[in-house]
Amino acid sequence: MPILSGGEFVVLTQEKHPPGSYEKARLRFAHAETVVPFTCLLGLFLEGSEFQKIQREEPLELPPKPPQSRNWRGSTVAPFAGNNMLILHSCPENSKSKYFVQVLHNEQPVPMTGCNGSDFCPFEEFKEKIVAPHLKHDYDSVCTAKLEEPEQKPVSNKLSQLFRCLLSLQNDDTQSTGDEL
Repeated sequence: MPILSGGEFVVLTQEKHPPGSYEKARLRFAHAETVVPFTCLLGLFLEGSEFQKIQREEPLELPPKPPQSRNWRGSTVAPFAGNNMLILHSCPENSKSKYFVQVLHNEQPVPMTGCNGSDFCPFEEFKEKIVAPHLKHDYDSVCTAKLEEPEQKPVSNKLSQLFRCLLSLQNDDTQSTGDEL
């Protein structure tokens, strides 16, 4: 199975799930270096206004000091062995959307601010509201120009590749489910 920066990509088959509904793909991410930025890019644990700032690439304000309540807490976002998982679900044909994305953080479903607080987001909406705003730059040229050693690859380049992969998924189930996306 192909390995992405700090994670793995698994393509699942229909045979293990009830007819008409199954997991199409599972993308797992781990390690402290990738969990925090990836969680932030997905908008997890952010308030609506913070999510909008991330989408516009504006800096966030410093969080309030405890004991004030806030969603973004280091112990929640990046605990020891923290991880993220994206699951692409194929849904029954009578559904409004054929595919849905679910985000799990430390194996628990997490509401996505960009999808109106739902932990299941229609794939097209996920691409439009969460992924597309991060693709306005060519990360290969931006990051490579800043590197002193060309053989180094920044994490953001791998995240960009993941987002491009998600955007390129086709809604055509006629392709073999064992193929890499």
